[in-house]
Amino acid sequence: MTKKRKIILVAVLLAVILVALLARPVIHMVIELFEPGQESLNDLFQLKKGEVALVVDDELQKVKGYKTGGEIYVPADIASQYMDQRIYVDATEKSLSYATKEGVILAKAGAAEYTFGKETKSAKAPVLNEKEAKLYVSLSFIKEHASCSYKTYGSPDRLIVMSDRDAEYTMATITEDTRIRKGPNSKYKYYVEVPEGTRVFVETDIKQENEYMAVTTLDGISGYIPNDRIEKKQEEKWKFDKEPESFDQMAMKGQVCLGWHQVTNQSSSSYLPSSINNAKAMNVLSPTWFSLSDNNGNFDSLASGTYVAEAHGAGKKVWGLVSDFDKKIKLTKVLGITSNRTRLVNNLVASAIQYQLDGINIDFEHVTKDSAAAYLQFLRELTLKCHVNDLVVSVDNYPPAEYNSFYDLAEQGRIVDYVILMAYDEHYNGSEESGSVSSLPFVENGVKNVLAKVPKERTVVALPFYSRLWKEVKGKKPVPEAYGMSGAESMIRANDASPTWDDATGQYYAEFKSSGATYKIWLEEETSLGKKLEVVKKNKVAGVAFWKLGFERAVTWTTIMDALK
Repeated sequence: MTKKRKIILVAVLLAVILVALLARPVIHMVIELFEPGQESLNDLFQLKKGEVALVVDDELQKVKGYKTGGEIYVPADIASQYMDQRIYVDATEKSLSYATKEGVILAKAGAAEYTFGKETKSAKAPVLNEKEAKLYVSLSFIKEHASCSYKTYGSPDRLIVMSDRDAEYTMATITEDTRIRKGPNSKYKYYVEVPEGTRVFVETDIKQENEYMAVTTLDGISGYIPNDRIEKKQEEKWKFDKEPESFDQMAMKGQVCLGWHQVTNQSSSSYLPSSINNAKAMNVLSPTWFSLSDNNGNFDSLASGTYVAEAHGAGKKVWGLVSDFDKKIKLTKVLGITSNRTRLVNNLVASAIQYQLDGINIDFEHVTKDSAAAYLQFLRELTLKCHVNDLVVSVDNYPPAEYNSFYDLAEQGRIVDYVILMAYDEHYNGSEESGSVSSLPFVENGVKNVLAKVPKERTVVALPFYSRLWKEVKGKKPVPEAYGMSGAESMIRANDASPTWDDATGQYYAEFKSSGATYKIWLEEETSLGKKLEVVKKNKVAGVAFWKLGFERAVTWTTIMDALK
């Protein structure tokens, strides 16, 4: 090829490229001329004047916040459920309580001032506001304390909140500049244009159509993009910059070894349990002295100064137990109304001081989903006041499960000194079938699940001294009867039964027939207890507890002492 021909060929190629480059914007202009235009974001968020859209954990909420004087206010339930669970709003007394490890903040609706402990402070805007009979929390206050992740955007105003620390989201990256459309087709209008490299949530619960998929941008705009515009699709947890605050722990020196002492009247509450001389390993006594008596925060007391003095003389700490077993008690009122909750906290601590107790043990087993937030606030406020007065706070819990998840062991583990796992009542009075009170796998799983939520240095494992004998009659629900260790063995001997070791439960099992019924029992005794104590030791938790004193034998304490060495 001659030199002249080469020059002509290069010139032609350059001309073709130039025409293509110039034509591309024209082509796009033509396409855009005939395709639907841009949709206002107000159509997506449906906002009235002054309202603020709320997107929580990648979901647009039906409720709205509002903006006034440059301050954003968030609905109280959104603020406490998603932004910071330590925001407790009492709708009855129209007040907000917030517990930090330095003290409790209390704000009244509409007030420019609030209290922090005994101090009165001023805020630029009311911490709590009421609008159209609904309560809202100031975003400025939330910002000061919250451990969630959030960001505000304008045009239109919206608040994007990420709060779920456990959830995994399907995330992806936009591969080239694209438009997020109102529907799964290029015929729909678009909300915004997003550049290459933008990260989005992929809405996997929304069906893909016309080779379009549903996505949501990090600033809360939901719509559709072509399937071929994303890459690096993967499951991710949201990254949080801040962890919820943990209260300082008032820990005992060495391991906790607690024995619950059930007392039922003033006479029995004045005397130490008869087995205390054998219980060399036990360093904490927890008598069942206090019980809620009404819905105003009052309680009945069987406390005895003589008992405490004798226990201290024997080298034992005393943690008075508080229960909620009275059926007329409504925890939504006792704990949910600020003045009632404050009364209960103050009077419990006052009683502890009066009787020179070393701690308070909370045994509330009737908490519901509706009262759970108030219960946690009660624990926060009680712990803060107890610590000021050198009192330890412990809380009893059954093994974590879906049905009792609202007890929130993770939050308890950040607040109280000791979370006590009641690793018993695997089969309880009312169970549909006979079974062990506390099999070895039940204890192992319980400890594992609690330690997934609570630090080991705040975990105490409670084990049973009792067994249940189950009476089975065909066609009827089994009927249980509780026995202490010696009582159970005497009953077995009296019925000529021979216990055999059951590897599945890690217990001795016995069975016999009498008067047309079959009787079954899984024994709680020293061999079984020793295996459970090995689980405790292996997991290096803060200690052990036992229900209840009087059901054990002298040799039982030798087993416990050996295990705790």
